[in-house]
Amino acid sequence: MFIQIIKPSAILASYIKHYWVLEADKSDGVVTERVVPNGAVELMFHYKNPFKCLTSNKLEHKQSQSFISGLSNTYSDVSTQGESGMIAVSFYPHGACNFFHFPMSEAENRDISLDNLIGRKAEIIGQQLYEAPSLSERIKIIESFLLKQFSEVRAEDLKIVCKAVSLINQNRGQLQSANLSGLLAITSKSLERKFISLVGKSPKQFSKIVRFQSIIDTVSKGHCENFTQIALEYGYYDQAHFNKDFKSFSGLTPLDFFRNYPCSSDYYS
Repeated sequence: MFIQIIKPSAILASYIKHYWVLEADKSDGVVTERVVPNGAVELMFHYKNPFKCLTSNKLEHKQSQSFISGLSNTYSDVSTQGESGMIAVSFYPHGACNFFHFPMSEAENRDISLDNLIGRKAEIIGQQLYEAPSLSERIKIIESFLLKQFSEVRAEDLKIVCKAVSLINQNRGQLQSANLSGLLAITSKSLERKFISLVGKSPKQFSKIVRFQSIIDTVSKGHCENFTQIALEYGYYDQAHFNKDFKSFSGLTPLDFFRNYPCSSDYYS
């Protein structure tokens, strides 16, 4: 199995964190990975066999050839199906709204097929990706499509959302919504409306995902292995509350999760 992270071209770097690529052939067998919330809207392109997905509520489906995946607050298990090839565009929280002009909340906790958004053009892009002779050519095809899609949202709204995301990240998801809106000199209601539309979840919901990811990063990098200490550091009242919250995002207790995925930050950061 082949996995690679690729940085976007300079013109798109303000909106896209990276592309990540996964390829597998039949000799790899069925490869299953647990996908947990990472705070990023992602655009997925399968140029070989799409993955099978098993959701947290045990519903199974085959992924579309190309789709946009909104912010999620729960986990799923995805499995390769024979020969696989996939490129994912991982947007910054403020990024996807500049390429797909509908409220990002419409993609919350679900995938939307690219066919439903751009019609037959999705099939044409899929054929181009399948026929492309190299990974670099596939990235060029995707970037060409994105540049044609680009139309920046209202600058004032984008600035507020970017600043809000920055503050949430700086505080590792532990900044109260009322304090956040106060720092931005905006009403909580107005901030929530902009955030839901442009990011896909409320500031409070997004903060919970950031806190979850910060915990993964802390443990994966070996900064702390005492879960009671982590629970207190990240604002939980007790270990039971921490375990319950973590399990809702990952399907596993913290102990079981890091036993199964010891280098999780490498995949989800």
